Amino acid sequence: MSHPSGNPGVTVPAAEGTPSPGDETTADATQTAENTCPDCGGTGTLQGKPCPGCEGTGTVTVTVGDA
Repeated sequence: MSHPSGNPGVTVPAAEGTPSPGDETTADATQTAENTCPDCGGTGTLQGKPCPGCEGTGTVTVTVGDA
């Protein structure tokens, strides 16, 4: 467990694993959501090849709220 900066009374579970390319954090972290990849606009491809920003999925995991 870790303490968010400036809020020592609240604990947040630490995220496990490594974020995928384009992700701000791991999918199992708190306060996350799936979003459209900003590199390919959600298509999953760039110039006919899998997008390197999302590995061809068209989505990325982002932190939402005040996390």
